[in-house]
Amino acid sequence: MMAILFALFIGLAIGSFLNVLIVRIPKGENIAFPPSHCPKCSNALKWWHNIPLISWILLQGKCAYCKSPISKIYPVTELLTGLVFAVLAMKLGLGAEWFVTGLIFSLLLALSIIDFEYYAVPDSLNFTALGLALLLPLILWGWDWATGDLKTLSFYKNELIRSFKDGAIMAAAFFILGFIVKKAIKKDALGEADIIIAATMGALLGLPLALIAIYIAAILAIVPAFAAREHMVPFVPFLAMGTWVAYLFGDTFMKWWSLLYA
Repeated sequence: MMAILFALFIGLAIGSFLNVLIVRIPKGENIAFPPSHCPKCSNALKWWHNIPLISWILLQGKCAYCKSPISKIYPVTELLTGLVFAVLAMKLGLGAEWFVTGLIFSLLLALSIIDFEYYAVPDSLNFTALGLALLLPLILWGWDWATGDLKTLSFYKNELIRSFKDGAIMAAAFFILGFIVKKAIKKDALGEADIIIAATMGALLGLPLALIAIYIAAILAIVPAFAAREHMVPFVPFLAMGTWVAYLFGDTFMKWWSLLYA
């Protein structure tokens, strides 16, 4: 229980930093300077104004100075990130895999919110998520080596090769799919950002689980796509949700897969 609470608090803190990335990166602002401030009155925030989730509740969702409403996206982002880390702790336990995987899903969450808010997907966050997913086996090898919980180097080497291979396959598949759809409907359907996220999915989940995640994402996106009709529907949030569901229930999905193709 204490491990899960610890994971929750770590996630809340990371969620607070995600809010900075979500607000500043799309605007091309520095993520470190100036310090946190109210976007309405520009007053610098005190440290007790930045306690994840708690400050928003105590301030009743309003700026401590000018009483302007604080967007609900701030506490929602913090809460969701906290839950991501807590759930992953229940699945993986605390350790390098828990932390790095939590960072990958945190970045996918930030990308989802930015895509939803701005119809943009910053390369800086997208490539960071991809890099962590590709290099996760190498990070785990370093962690195990440092802690003395050793596995053979060949195991991590094979996982690293698998990570790059499956990432490349998913990226290539999305690129080809996007090209075909563009020719068919005479407009872009999949952007470069979607291709990068597909590579992240392949590296993190592996095949065929990444394909199952794509299927889940497509199912989740059907109703919003029909409801929006001519309006653009950001696909990154659905890719992120599909990846999350496939990661959590991967063992179950793979059992179904093996039964279908036994």
